[in-house]
Amino acid sequence: MTPVYLQRGALHCALGDDLATASRALREGQRAPGREFVLHDVQEPRTYLNVPANEESLDARLNRLLGETLGADRGRLDDCLLIVASTALDIVELETLAAERGGFVPNDSTSLDRLAGQLRERWGFAEAYTLNTACTSAANGLLYGARQLAAGPLARVLVLAFETPSAVAMQGFGALNLLSPSGRYRPFHPERDGLVLGETYCAALLGLEPGSAPLARLLGGFSACDTTSLTTTREDGSHIDWVMRKALASAGRDAGDIALIKLHGTATHANDHAETNGMLSLYPERMPALCVLKPWLGHTLGACGLSETLLLMHALQQGPLPGLDYATEASLPLSGQPLQLADDALVLANFFGFGGNNASLVLQGCGGEQ
Repeated sequence: MTPVYLQRGALHCALGDDLATASRALREGQRAPGREFVLHDVQEPRTYLNVPANEESLDARLNRLLGETLGADRGRLDDCLLIVASTALDIVELETLAAERGGFVPNDSTSLDRLAGQLRERWGFAEAYTLNTACTSAANGLLYGARQLAAGPLARVLVLAFETPSAVAMQGFGALNLLSPSGRYRPFHPERDGLVLGETYCAALLGLEPGSAPLARLLGGFSACDTTSLTTTREDGSHIDWVMRKALASAGRDAGDIALIKLHGTATHANDHAETNGMLSLYPERMPALCVLKPWLGHTLGACGLSETLLLMHALQQGPLPGLDYATEASLPLSGQPLQLADDALVLANFFGFGGNNASLVLQGCGGEQ
């Protein structure tokens, strides 16, 4: 794969309303407080990690995000492809409209590419696509954007990803018994009790050149769907192992070259079990350093491939990542101590999601290129 740079990035998430604030909160070990909502079926509370209170509409939020990412020197955008990755898209708008009307009207539903088309027209992008492949949506957006840049003639790709606090997601995951009753998000802990959803809005500008302050270099990656189940990947980890190996091969690297692996870590039984087995298959003896980010961000679903990538690579440029307070109890060798990497260290970022959609990205730090 032809390497591309994440030239710029922007992130609005539960840790802060900009990437620098969120990165600092992560490095200081701060946790977002979240808010409670009630599961209809069982009338029990669950936790949701919202972005800081803001009265912006989705449209205003996305426009601000695009402005932050493109910068004042963006120029004309007829050389730039827009990729919108999300499992939410306009669900919140439809829920609001249904509440106002006292019910859902089928004609209110819109095509998935409506929002992307509106942004393309408003900003002048060359073209706009949408991606919805569950937890791999944004990761696939990065991979697809890289392929488009390599193929030409586009000079830039902007990947925009978001997940909004919709009732469909909250109540749906609750009905599947996947949400943590305790609100303690502990991937790979033997007593983990599920995930905590999180709201996020993020974007990254991709280019073949580094730009003035690159966040990371995407060296390679691979994505595939495990079709053995309608809902999960193989719990023996064989498909996850295969995806990680293919990602490494696309970057021309070996498993031993990796300094840090960002685990997907949903804290659900099946997903953590499959990822553990996949890791043990790829690293039967000694693993590199491991980290998880969902305890800080929440599970940002289709946006996690970008939200976690931006947060991770920005935080690593600024200092060490925090250790986990339950590391000694985890089923994988997570670190209880701060993690510091070299500026050009290689990172493998995993995103393994619903429906067996699995993706891995091979990233390199760019701290020394600024």
